[in-house]
Amino acid sequence: MKVLVLLLLSFSAFANLDKAPPSFKINKLNAVYMDINNAHSHLYFDMAKREIIATTTLEFTTRELGQPLFDLVPEIISAELDGVAVNIKEISSPENTTEMRMIDKVVEAGSHKLIIKNEITTNARINSNSIDIAFWMSDLTDRRYLERYIPANFEFDQYALELELSFSKITVDRHDIFTNGMLSEVSPNHYKINFPEYFTASSYYFHMVKKDRFPAIRTHFMSIDGRKIPMTIYSGSSWSLSSAERNARKVLAELESILGAWGHPSLTIYIAGSGGMEYSGATITSMSALGHELTHSYFARGVMPVRGNSGWIDEAIASWRDDGYRTRSTPGFRTTSMGAHSVYRRHTDRKAYDQGADFMEYLNHKLSAQGGLKAFLKDVYSHKLHHTITTKNLQNMLESYSGIDFSGDFKQYILGGSK
Repeated sequence: MKVLVLLLLSFSAFANLDKAPPSFKINKLNAVYMDINNAHSHLYFDMAKREIIATTTLEFTTRELGQPLFDLVPEIISAELDGVAVNIKEISSPENTTEMRMIDKVVEAGSHKLIIKNEITTNARINSNSIDIAFWMSDLTDRRYLERYIPANFEFDQYALELELSFSKITVDRHDIFTNGMLSEVSPNHYKINFPEYFTASSYYFHMVKKDRFPAIRTHFMSIDGRKIPMTIYSGSSWSLSSAERNARKVLAELESILGAWGHPSLTIYIAGSGGMEYSGATITSMSALGHELTHSYFARGVMPVRGNSGWIDEAIASWRDDGYRTRSTPGFRTTSMGAHSVYRRHTDRKAYDQGADFMEYLNHKLSAQGGLKAFLKDVYSHKLHHTITTKNLQNMLESYSGIDFSGDFKQYILGGSK
């Protein structure tokens, strides 16, 4: 029994590493991916110096001898590994696909603790007695997830994060904090936000502004599974919040009827300008893009991509929904490689919006005997909510669900080959 328990614990600890890209050589030494078990990041707002210092602790595991990899875009003030100061290098992945951070020390396989301090300046501003800060992200540009602000792992990894916020001892205005985590006030001007263990680097929503800067509606909607889901809608534009609420309720009713119950403990909507970006149970969006972004809480931040090569899936699904769930007997294009870039690629191919949506229309036609693509996606969502998937996973699930061989279709239309 003890052996079985140890095996199960070992499998659990390394489960995320099974989806990591391959380790690679740097100056004849192994650069190896880590599995973060949990993370804590303390943001200290120094009102006098008008600076924000993040101190982040990552407890992680590696499965092989080497120099551990993670990412952080800002300059590093200090770093400590297992109680000893270390240097952190910025390196390029094979094929120069992306850049990342590497601990400049060879470590044994096993458990380790990394503490890093850095300053946050991106999307952050301190006024005389108030703060405006947001962790805005993008899936269309490299290195634009959580690593823009604090140390993080890559999208293959899922782990709990506690974000702690505190201020220097001078008069500070009260603030509104909009987040998809669980917010608690420890004391005046001291907060904690706990994000769930299924989050990846692209999941987090955090926006803090001076209190009452934005008008907001705080309400709820009833999910089809009986849960009362808290819903916050706020806006910095001239859009009517009541119109946004009506639109959101309409879209939620549509998505739940097609795909299933809302998969997150809350919903936060920030109506701001044009375009939008998705988070797990949250979005910054325009009114016109609201349906697209809420769809992403099902596919993108509900069922989540492992890396850039699987990011096309959720954009294709959301765009297919935007186009009215259409069907077509052929994809209408010759080929793409939207799912066949380097395994180290971290952002989504823009072809997902058009050719990807066309491919979803084609799948809808191919699955007509099984109830169409909607029925398949509902099945995927029910089994893969809060889990990551790859392009190969999607193909396998399609074939298992339908009994149809999709290998030729994926090779030609997604992986850049030919039938």
